[in-house]
Amino acid sequence: MNVFITGTTGFVGSHMVKGLLRAGHTVRGLVRSLDKGRARTPGIDLSPGNILEPASLRDPMYGCEAVIHLVGIILEVRGATFEDIHHHGTRNVVEAAKEAGVGRFLHMSALGTRPNAASAYHQTKWKGEEAVRAGGIPWVIFRPSIIYGPGDGFTSQMLDMMRKAPLRPIVGSGQYPVQPIFIQDVVDCFVQALTNSAALGREFALGGPRPMPVEEMLDQLAAAAGIRKPKIHLPYWFMYGGAALLEAVLARPPVTRDQLTMMREGSTCDCGPMLETFRVKHWPLEEGLRSYLGSRQ
Repeated sequence: MNVFITGTTGFVGSHMVKGLLRAGHTVRGLVRSLDKGRARTPGIDLSPGNILEPASLRDPMYGCEAVIHLVGIILEVRGATFEDIHHHGTRNVVEAAKEAGVGRFLHMSALGTRPNAASAYHQTKWKGEEAVRAGGIPWVIFRPSIIYGPGDGFTSQMLDMMRKAPLRPIVGSGQYPVQPIFIQDVVDCFVQALTNSAALGREFALGGPRPMPVEEMLDQLAAAAGIRKPKIHLPYWFMYGGAALLEAVLARPPVTRDQLTMMREGSTCDCGPMLETFRVKHWPLEEGLRSYLGSRQ
């Protein structure tokens, strides 16, 4: 199958490309920079473009049978707001895919997405989903919890903080529930959805084998990386106030109020529909972390 993919050079995108190639698909990737694309995703056809520029999307999609739309941001910056990327950008990709005659649209959303969400991130992800559902193309929507794996931003950021600080910081009680999922399980779901008719017209929550407090997830991350430092719990109000200050003075703050709001809300799901529809290993967190962090200790 000929597959067009956005978010080609990102964490999920670079793993997705490898999974598609292993499955025998041909891949055309949308990239902002051809040089970066060649370095991170060798072996595929690259097309320069921008999801906020509709004219750059149409021609590259012709001849493709499916689109995998992965572009998303966790932090707003000048020229790239949640509304721009998650809503308008997704709508542009859907419209271009329809014009090109694409037969299947796979969309990356996020767990917690809903119209009345507390965070702007989830609100705009919902608008993106609505554009997919209304686009007139057979679709599948995936809503993952925290995705981790080689090259992910979350693991790298947390490890960097743990290594530099004298103590391991935990926000608030640390009991906010999460259900982290290994990148390979996410890739397997997407790749199988290209040909699995039972997935069409459905939203799938993607999560790991069991929910856990975010503190336990961070403990396992520290253990896998060989970091042995005492913990310190920082009050949620203190972190939220600090995030507001950082947002006011930094273009790219290390943490935002929106991110803290989502963390306190939690990110867990029922994995039954995922496991009934797709064949995945369903990696336990400790095994997934050990697969790529154990050798770095």
